[in-house]
Amino acid sequence: MITQRALALMLLASPAWAQQGVADIGFADPDRRALMDALRPRFEREPFGPMEFAVRELRRSGVFAYGVVQPQCPGGAPIRWRDTNFRDQLNPHDWFGGRTYVLWRRQPEGSKVAVLAVNPTDVVWIEWERQHRLPRRLFNME
Repeated sequence: MITQRALALMLLASPAWAQQGVADIGFADPDRRALMDALRPRFEREPFGPMEFAVRELRRSGVFAYGVVQPQCPGGAPIRWRDTNFRDQLNPHDWFGGRTYVLWRRQPEGSKVAVLAVNPTDVVWIEWERQHRLPRRLFNME
């Protein structure tokens, strides 16, 4: 006879459940640092060097993680976006200057940035949801 506890453990181990389950990645979660470390090289190639991220949203589902971050210089100083390779992606009337949407995929060697959008003018995650068959809840916790 299967107990409730055994059934719960089987569901947690199920790949189908892992794809549907969505969880926030909190400040103390070691995955948080690993995800930011995977993202950092995309920005540190720019003229402003070392980089920090103010995390607005960060969640995972299965092998994917999704985040909305605000890149900034160490200590919180703003980035001079006009001096970067991202300058063409900025709308001069945009209030979010540089807000970045990221989708990571966990691989055997660690999480890698699957796709990112800096200052998008559209809802980029809709395509990500469809392309990777991800639960909408990963992108919107309403």
